[in-house]
Amino acid sequence: MKKNIIAMAVAAAVAAPAAAMADTTLYGKIHASYDVWGGDTVDNSDYSLASNSSRIGIKGKEAISDNLSLIYQWENGLDWGGKMDSGLGGETRNTFVGFTGGWGTAIAGRHDTPFKSLGRKYDLFGDTIGDTRAIIRGVGASSDTAGFDERLDNVVAYATPNLGGFHAMGAYVSNWSGDDASGATRINNEYDAFSVTAGYEIGGFMIDAGYEIHNTDGTAGAGTTDDESAYRVGAGYKIGGFKLVGLYQSISDLGFSDGTDVDMYGAGAAYSFGKSTIKGQYYAADDVDGMDDSDGELWAVGYDYKMSKQTSAYLAYGSMESGMNAGYELTKGTGHGERAAFNGEDSNAFSVGLVHKF
Repeated sequence: MKKNIIAMAVAAAVAAPAAAMADTTLYGKIHASYDVWGGDTVDNSDYSLASNSSRIGIKGKEAISDNLSLIYQWENGLDWGGKMDSGLGGETRNTFVGFTGGWGTAIAGRHDTPFKSLGRKYDLFGDTIGDTRAIIRGVGASSDTAGFDERLDNVVAYATPNLGGFHAMGAYVSNWSGDDASGATRINNEYDAFSVTAGYEIGGFMIDAGYEIHNTDGTAGAGTTDDESAYRVGAGYKIGGFKLVGLYQSISDLGFSDGTDVDMYGAGAAYSFGKSTIKGQYYAADDVDGMDDSDGELWAVGYDYKMSKQTSAYLAYGSMESGMNAGYELTKGTGHGERAAFNGEDSNAFSVGLVHKF
């Protein structure tokens, strides 16, 4: 009954007719943790309550014909931790309108790139202190870089249906970077992007590959390029309570800096028994080409306990070792809750978390 009341309130807030809300679902996720931080410098030890990609949203579907349905979704970040006064002040998450049927699904709006979704699939510590995005997102030499694990505006995407275990998704982003430094709107699609993935699953085996490229107008000057690109390949296997995953990624001209290439790779393993799961993963970034001491290493271990179908608790420990000329930090670029600034120094953390989905 309470869910129905809340759903009606949300419907009224977006001024939607009651009849149109018949197939609309209210959903969300509360992910709060208490984190204790440590590291190499005297100023970077801290402890705080964090809200880690908590969210609330509405989604719905309306049948148009036998093989065509309208779909829509609005999702927003929700702070459930250290900054309670911000409430529903988080960023807009995956929000779109589109159509779906036996032919596949097409959407337009703000959405994770297919490249990002591939990375999320092989991360055993997503949205926690061991999140692999601290490594694989990439730290650009230019502040004008898009990054390689992003949720972007201006997305038009198509996903195939499941074709005997095969699936693919492609997206075009007409402008990934918004306005320029002066606030002027960028035009002519000079800052566009393409992102594609494809994969296959059979039995307990899965494999996925993806490619993404970001373009600029190429006016930054000497030593720069007009695009940056990356590809990644992930594979995994499940048998009984065991799960093994691995991912390899290569970035070219990171931050639109000519020759700034870097390879990243990692693997993880988990074992589930009863309501418990123990897990660990290791990820590393090699030195950037031509730059010594620009590598990074991330490892994490954890224990998950499934309290109910919708609620789970966990313990996690993560450690990041960053080269002197690198800026790798735990949870950097992940949207994780408040933490101390490490400025590229080695960092570690212990976390106790609770996750509830509704």
